[in-house]
Amino acid sequence: MKFRKLVVLVMMSMLLVACGTKKEDGASTEKTNANEVSTESSNKKVGVIQLADHIALERARLGFEEELKKTNPDVEIITKNANGDLTVVPQIIKSFSDQNVDLIYAIATPAAQGAKNAEKDIPIIFNAVTDPVTSDLVENIESPEANVTGVSDYFSMAAQLEEMIDIFPDVKNIGVMFSTNESNSKFQIEELKKAASDFGLEVVEVGVNNINDVSTAIKTLEPKMDIFMAITDNTISSASSIIAESLKQANIPSFASEEGPVENGILLSLGVDYTKLGEEAATIADEILKGKKVNEIPVLFPTEARKVVNKDTAEALKIENEKLFENAEVK
Repeated sequence: MKFRKLVVLVMMSMLLVACGTKKEDGASTEKTNANEVSTESSNKKVGVIQLADHIALERARLGFEEELKKTNPDVEIITKNANGDLTVVPQIIKSFSDQNVDLIYAIATPAAQGAKNAEKDIPIIFNAVTDPVTSDLVENIESPEANVTGVSDYFSMAAQLEEMIDIFPDVKNIGVMFSTNESNSKFQIEELKKAASDFGLEVVEVGVNNINDVSTAIKTLEPKMDIFMAITDNTISSASSIIAESLKQANIPSFASEEGPVENGILLSLGVDYTKLGEEAATIADEILKGKKVNEIPVLFPTEARKVVNKDTAEALKIENEKLFENAEVK
């Protein structure tokens, strides 16, 4: 009798377990909270952190995501934007760790630095970083020693100045603005000074703490410069429309290291294509997701540059120099 009762109890327990478990195609779906559904699968996860909203970073993200989907159509991409707030970067990286991502894609130097400081195991790919060595992201660009590699947006400052002088041979003083919070920008300023000195030019610089300082800073520069140089600085890029409008009113030409600011009113650029840089980063991501080690993947540097001219700004400044439009994409 006792044995018969035991058998019944065991069978009831098994029935309850079976009723409580629902299987569909070998996977179970569980609602974790009111806004999130987690699906168990073997698909890879990639966390993307974008430092701020401006054209260059957006293109570096879209180029990456679109290319990665071609090689890894089932990859889950989790995108977070820090909106220029460096204090939230560690929180975003922790959220990626908590979600067990297989890889982190960090766009812009402060985002990459924050990712490296917060995560020592998950592979990290950076983009929109001018000098990964002075930014303390890698020591050896040919064989990165930790969990970080990526794509640099470096393009020779001397090459940019050659183009500038060819179009504007009478230029003597170059005005430049930079964020005091970005090591990426400090490196560019030093290179600009060195290259300018070789060409017999002077650099007039002003640092800003945030975008609220830009309007005042550009006004202090205008009486001291013949042309404005927009380096690849996140704060300056975000404020490029403000800068461009002020320069047009002052009848001062402007030059940028990438095309994003040109679309916001800067006169011309000679620099990198961030969509292509994003695609290059996706190639690295594909290799890592398929098992390649970070230290086997060197940091990539761009080999091509694009010249882009803003037609409306050229007309506003009444510039008819044929060299301005030579070999350029006009927008």
